[in-house]
Amino acid sequence: MGRYIQKRLLGMIPLLFLVSVAAFALVRLMPGDAATAYLNSINAPVTEAALAKVREELGLDRPAIFQYAAWLRHVACLDLGVSYMTKKPVFDQLMLSFRYTMILTAMSAVWIGVLSLPLGVMAGRHPGGPSDQIIRWLTFFGSSIPSFWLGFLLVELFALKLKMLPVQGAETWKHLILPSATLACSYIAMYTKMIRGGIVENAGRRYAVYAKARGLKKSTILWRHVLPNSLNPVLTTLGLSLGSMLSGAVIVENVFAWPGMGRLVVSAVTGRDYPVIQGYILMIAAVYTLLNLGMDLLCAAMDPQIRFEGEER
Repeated sequence: MGRYIQKRLLGMIPLLFLVSVAAFALVRLMPGDAATAYLNSINAPVTEAALAKVREELGLDRPAIFQYAAWLRHVACLDLGVSYMTKKPVFDQLMLSFRYTMILTAMSAVWIGVLSLPLGVMAGRHPGGPSDQIIRWLTFFGSSIPSFWLGFLLVELFALKLKMLPVQGAETWKHLILPSATLACSYIAMYTKMIRGGIVENAGRRYAVYAKARGLKKSTILWRHVLPNSLNPVLTTLGLSLGSMLSGAVIVENVFAWPGMGRLVVSAVTGRDYPVIQGYILMIAAVYTLLNLGMDLLCAAMDPQIRFEGEER
């Protein structure tokens, strides 16, 4: 298993290199000019002389290949550069915002676990029954509604009308409820359907039929045999979902003014702050890859066959 982990970690190097190339190229293809955006941000007149001076200060007057080489050399030392707008280290800004995004993602994961598991079990125990039909309609609605629209609905109901929860900010735990519920909604629907489908499929397999023939209770068969086998695909996709939640939190964070990476990158895109955008893309790719590795190791710990295959690799 140690060799497998080492191999996966080493495999991150070429992956992150390709991501860095793509991030650098895509940022340079964005419409607009970083020097112009910088002058506008400080309310300075946009003249040819001023643009030339800013480009020289930011290193934008050099050929793109030299800009990339200089940036990559600093990235290798965990230095993502300095923000054009704030003049602060990009790494420090991203880590500060990343903390809030991780808090939001972790709370959303709690929502997913607390709601999708019982709903999936309830629907899977009696497929085709009234509870199954109701839950399937709810999951259809939950997976169809756009997150930004759901966020506005929750704000309208719980913040403006009922005045139960705050709208914006991150001062107390109450500020976390609405954005985390908004971010988790579509994933709750997805995992409820996955758990329900896994239970229905595994309940008809030979081991479940044999356990029933031996006289085991239905609840024992469900919780000890059927459900654990139904959760394997859930764990496999959980890493992908956590990664997509980190990147997908951009909209939710802007709706609720949550001070995470989403708000930071939106302001960076608006201000053509290249180092922040590039650093954000690179960090999301690294976290995404590490989350997938973590989920693979968790699945291997739960399934000896997967663990054996991992050791062979």
